Amino acid sequence: MGLPPAGLDAPASYPGARVTIPGKAGFNQKVKGMLVVDEKEVRFADKNGNTVFSVPIPDVVDATRSREREEGSFGRKMALGIFASKNAEYLRLETKSATGAEVIVFQTKKEKSPGIAAKIKFQRDAAKPPSTP
Repeated sequence: MGLPPAGLDAPASYPGARVTIPGKAGFNQKVKGMLVVDEKEVRFADKNGNTVFSVPIPDVVDATRSREREEGSFGRKMALGIFASKNAEYLRLETKSATGAEVIVFQTKKEKSPGIAAKIKFQRDAAKPPSTP
C-alpha cells in the first residue's frame, strides 16, 4: 500500500538545495537555499525565503536526477581515510523559453532528487493543454 500522491495545489518545499547555472553571472558558484515546486513554477529561494529566481512550469523541458561520487580533498583523505569520499545527488532542470534555453543544476539532500524530478515532470505534464485528435 503506497502513499497517495500530493495534489496539484500542494506546493512542495525542499530545503538545503544548492544551485549552479553554468554560464550565468552570479551562479557559477553554488548558492544555498530552498527549492519550491508548485503548479505554476519551480522557484529557488534564499535562506530567508526571498525568491532568487523562478522558472515557469511551461518552460520546463525535462527534469532528471543523478548521483555522483565526490572524492574527498587530500586533507580529508588523510583524516578520514576510506570514508573521505561522499555521494552527492543532483537535479538537472532543462528549460526553454522564447528568449533562450539553459540548464540549471541543483544539488539536493540525499534521496530527494528522484521525488523532486517526478513532481516537476508531473506539474509540467499537467500544465500542458490536452491534445486534440
